[in-house]
This record gives sequence, C-alpha cells and structure tokens, in this order.
Amino acid sequence: MRYIGIILLSMALLIQLSCKSVDTVSDDQIRVEESKAAASNDIIAEVIVEEKIEVIEKVETPEKIVSEAISEEIADAVMPVTEEKPKASYTDEKGVVSYVEGKVRKKAVEESDWKINVAEKAKVRSGESYRTMKKSRAELELAGMDILRLAPKTTIDLVALYEEAKDGKQKTNIILEEGDLWAQINSVDDESEFMMDTDIAAAAITGTNFRMSKVGDITEMKVYHGEVKISNSKNNMNSLAPKSVREFKAPKQTFGPKEVSGPKEVSLKEWVYVVKNMQSIKFDRTGKVISAGDFSAKDKEEATDWVKWNKMRDRKRGLK
Repeated sequence: MRYIGIILLSMALLIQLSCKSVDTVSDDQIRVEESKAAASNDIIAEVIVEEKIEVIEKVETPEKIVSEAISEEIADAVMPVTEEKPKASYTDEKGVVSYVEGKVRKKAVEESDWKINVAEKAKVRSGESYRTMKKSRAELELAGMDILRLAPKTTIDLVALYEEAKDGKQKTNIILEEGDLWAQINSVDDESEFMMDTDIAAAAITGTNFRMSKVGDITEMKVYHGEVKISNSKNNMNSLAPKSVREFKAPKQTFGPKEVSGPKEVSLKEWVYVVKNMQSIKFDRTGKVISAGDFSAKDKEEATDWVKWNKMRDRKRGLK
C-alpha cells in the first residue's frame, strides 16, 4: 500500500507539472498573438488616420471657397489687366501699349462688350478696338515706330495693321469712331498704305504728324508736319483731282426773301483735298467742308493740355 501511495503521488506530481507546462506555452502564445494583434491594429489605425487627413485636405470648406473668391476679386481690382488669349479674329502682334493713364479698355472689333482692361506693355494686334474713358489717355507704339495717342473718351478700331494685300502692299486701316487722335506715322513708303477712316471721309497718310478729331457732327484733320490726302469718297480718291485747302472758299451767305423750290434729290459733291504743314480741314456729318486753310501754333486751340502733352511726348521721343 505504501508503494501504491508513492506511485499515485508521483503520477499526480507529473500530471501537475504537465499542466503547468501547457499553461505556460499557452500564455506565451497568447501574449505573442495579442502583440501581433496590437501591432496590426496600430497599422490599421494609422492608415485610417492618414486617409481621413487626405480626405480633409481635399475637401474645400465653404469658408475656404468664399475666402478664395474674395482674394480673386481683390486681385482683379488691384491688377486691372485681364489679357486673354488672342481670338480667331486677331492676327500677330503688331505693337505694344506704351502708355496708359486712367481706364482704357479693348475688345475684338466685331464684339460689343468692352471686357478687357488695358495696361502698359499689353500687346496690340489687328482686329482690336481701343477706348479711353473720361480723364484717360493711351499711347500705342506700332511697328515701324508709328505712334497713336488717344485723348479721353476716344474710340478707334484697328481694322488692319500692316496686313499684306493682294497687290503686295502692307496696308493699315484705322477707324476713328469718336474722340481725338494724335499720330506720328513714319513707316509709309511706295510698298505700304496707311488709311485713317471715319464714317464720312478717309485720309491717306504719308510720313506725317497729324491730329484727327471727331466730336458730334464735326470732323477735323490737322497736319503739323508732312502731308495728308483726304476725301469724302474713299473709293474714288485716286481718280479725283486733289485740291489744296487754300483753294477752299466758304460759300457766301445770302440775305433776304428767297423762293423755296420743291423737294428734289441732292447729290453731295465729291472732293479730295491735300492738307500739308500747319493746315487743317473741317467737315460735317454730310461730308460738306465747313472750313479749310492754314492754322497757327499761337491759336487758342493749340494751347490746350492735350496738344501740350502730345508735343512733350514727341520731344521725349525725338520726334518733330
């Protein structure tokens, strides 16, 4: 019995030690598995956090959108230039805006809205219209050192600038819609043509310093240096015999009763005048010449701020 008890006790001890060993292994395995799980959870958590951050960074809050919109409006107000890509009607660059004072705008000739504000160094192209607002001035420096200056409230259409025609000549056509234009044209020769148009008359420009104004119903051309040929019939300009402005005689005014004839069709006489140094011509909206002849630098009209400013600009450029 004694030996049986010892054997039973020994077996009990062996069983107990075996259980402890199993428990130890299980605990170790559990700790390893728990460690792996914790690490995996940390990785997943980091990935989730990073994805949330990326989503937050990509989503623009309403406050951010509003802030950016306000910033853009402020930038537009501070920098008025809104140069846009050339439209199909525009051709290659033919000059640069060399001076701007006040508000100046431009558009494509065929458009109606003046959407583009102009600043210095903006490119000038054929097919553009320019307009100066009240208390504004602009200077365009074209190819060949040709200069155009716009007085306040002036609109011009650059229909064509140095465009090659079928006859091989480089042709320029500019329309003065309203206002006052001062120009120094130097690039005209036998292989080029420079035309200034209004809705009433057209002028063929050679190497000339001239001023052309159109205010209300009256258009006036003044030549300071050089020569201009102007006509109320653009298509027949080359076939009509040109006259000097000194040949112009104002119609005499008659007084007293006069028999009034019945209604009849009136045809306006076509004319071509040559305007040279310190000469001018003025005509109305029907194309009728009102006055023509010489003018003086001492005239009251030549003492205006506009004339003085242009002469100052010309002297700085070394022009006559």
